[in-house]
Amino acid sequence: MKKWILIIIGIILIGIIGIGFKLNSDFDKVTEAFHSEHSLKEADFVLISDSVSPNKKFRYYEYQFDNGGFGYSRVFWSVIEDKENESDLKKGLIPDGFRITGWTADNELILEEWEPYYNIQKTNLKSGVEINGVKTTLGNKKTLPNNI
Repeated sequence: MKKWILIIIGIILIGIIGIGFKLNSDFDKVTEAFHSEHSLKEADFVLISDSVSPNKKFRYYEYQFDNGGFGYSRVFWSVIEDKENESDLKKGLIPDGFRITGWTADNELILEEWEPYYNIQKTNLKSGVEINGVKTTLGNKKTLPNNI
C-alpha cells in the first residue's frame, strides 16, 4: 500500500515538474517577444516616420516593434548616420522622456520633453548635447524659428 502511494506521488510530482518546465519555456517566448535589437533589419521593426538632416549626413527614425499578439511596443526615437549599410539604431537611441520633433537649419536635432505613459528614469539633457555625433536643441518646432 505504501509502495503504491509513493508511486502515485512520484507520478504527480513528475507531472508538476513537467508543467513547470512548459510554463517556463512559454515565459521565455514572451520575454523574447518583448526583446528587440533596435535594428532596421529586425523582422518586427515598424517604421512610423523618418527624416534626413538638411546636410544629408544623418537620419532620425521614429519606430516601434510588433510584438505579435501582445500588440506594439512603446515608441522609440534614434538618430544614426544616413549610410546605406547603417542599421544599428541602438547607438543613437534618444533617452526616455524626450522625443525628436525635427531638424534645425543648422543640422541640429530638435528634442522635446514629454511624459510617456510608462515609468521612466528621468534624464537631464541640455541643448548642445551630442547624441551619436548630432548636436541637439531642446524645444519644439513652434519655438525654434530656424527649423525645417
